[in-house]
Amino acid sequence: MTPSHRSRLSPRLLGTVAAVAGLSLAVLYLAGAFGGHRVPPGTHALPPVAVAGDEHVATVRVVPDTVDWPGLVRSRVVANVAPKVLARIQEVRVQMGSVVRGGDPLVILDARDLEARRQQALAAVRAAEAEAQHAAQEERRVRALFEQQAATQQDLDAVTARARASRAAYERARDALAEAETALSETVLRAPFDGVVASRLADPGDLGVPGQPIVVVHDPAALRFEAAVGESCASALVVGESLPIRLDLVPGEVLARVDELSPQADVHTRTVRVKLVLPEHADVRPGTYGVLRTVCGQHTALLVPSQAVIRRGQLEFVYVRTPEGSVLRHVRSGKLYGDQVEIVSGLEANERVVVPAQKQG
Repeated sequence: MTPSHRSRLSPRLLGTVAAVAGLSLAVLYLAGAFGGHRVPPGTHALPPVAVAGDEHVATVRVVPDTVDWPGLVRSRVVANVAPKVLARIQEVRVQMGSVVRGGDPLVILDARDLEARRQQALAAVRAAEAEAQHAAQEERRVRALFEQQAATQQDLDAVTARARASRAAYERARDALAEAETALSETVLRAPFDGVVASRLADPGDLGVPGQPIVVVHDPAALRFEAAVGESCASALVVGESLPIRLDLVPGEVLARVDELSPQADVHTRTVRVKLVLPEHADVRPGTYGVLRTVCGQHTALLVPSQAVIRRGQLEFVYVRTPEGSVLRHVRSGKLYGDQVEIVSGLEANERVVVPAQKQG
């Protein structure tokens, strides 16, 4: 390397070294290496204060392990009203929420093609009937001649066979007419029972396809709540027992009776389908979201009155009574059990907590 080349690199190297050295000095300064500028963490507890209120002892108690399982309200009686023939939808006479009576017409399908088919079948019946009558008359005429020995056995056998074939053709034509009339009657879809229209899935002009529902009707007086419960928790459930359910837009809890338990668990989720009958006065609709609460075991918990817990933002505190006064201590709470709350950390058994007077009442 030539001297001129070394002279070009020297300033670059010196700049890099200076930058690294400056960064190192800054880190050491921030770490307090040059004379104790770092502020040590606080180690002193808050001083005791005088807090008026009732004292309660933090007690250990065995409490149930409750688990919430989401579910939906469904009707036990649901009918998917679907066409049995392929036809264009001409009219839908109900909307979602419409109250219907059993036998009410809900959907009218275009019947023009089916009516034409019925007319053709009717014409075929009339023609077959005329042919059968003519063949029967011919059979009677030839039989009379045969008895007078004016016709041969071969003649009689021929007209007899033709008469039987005509009668069979007439019966087939009648069957075809009955089928056409049945198909025509299927162009009016009726409510199968008294109920409420839960959903309307098609509109006039759409093609009605056999098996595809156009309207769904349910019985609002036969509602139940369905949820998937963990296999281990479901093993303790018994048909007939009542369990609490919280439903959207319904204040408080509703007691529902266990009606069905799936005999086997889902192989993928390891849950069991549970169906509960809701009370008749429950003002809910199918599709309402809710939560089923079940007991899955028990554990020991440290409990204090829920009013003793003071919340400041995301933090929770309690006043702990000491000989010097009340000390504000950070805690972490768990589930509620009536008017008691579980303290997960920050408090020991038999310590005394204070419910501030301003929270009583």
